[in-house]
Amino acid sequence: MGTLGNGLPDLPPEWGEVVIPDDPAELAEEAERVRAELRREAKAVRRAARRAKWRRRLRLPERVDDPDQPSLVLPLVVLGIAVVITLLSLLLIAWPSLTRTTPTPPQPGPPVQPAVSAPAATSPSAPAPTNSPAAPTGTRPSPG
Repeated sequence: MGTLGNGLPDLPPEWGEVVIPDDPAELAEEAERVRAELRREAKAVRRAARRAKWRRRLRLPERVDDPDQPSLVLPLVVLGIAVVITLLSLLLIAWPSLTRTTPTPPQPGPPVQPAVSAPAATSPSAPAPTNSPAAPTGTRPSPG
């Protein structure tokens, strides 16, 4: 790098040609882009600092995927969700107003009488029914 005779070094060649405008208003658009980029970077730094502060408070490792310091966060989250689901299901089963009511069976209508058919005609070969007692007539049981 050489100098222009004023004691200052030349600009690096990878910068290309640097043009300084006479009117500063011409740089307003570029200045706004630079300010937005600086704001994004500052916001990211603040977010990282806040995250690191909470990780230190909770004694969590700096990185989640650090193999030297495995984290228990994921197993604890899964276990917590399982416990909550279990308690909710037990609550739904045990709480009487939350369970579904069973449908009532349909009420029976008036009783239906079976159709009565005419008695069958007795055939002449069949003996006629008798209304006699089981013991034969004329004999008395002996007193005992």
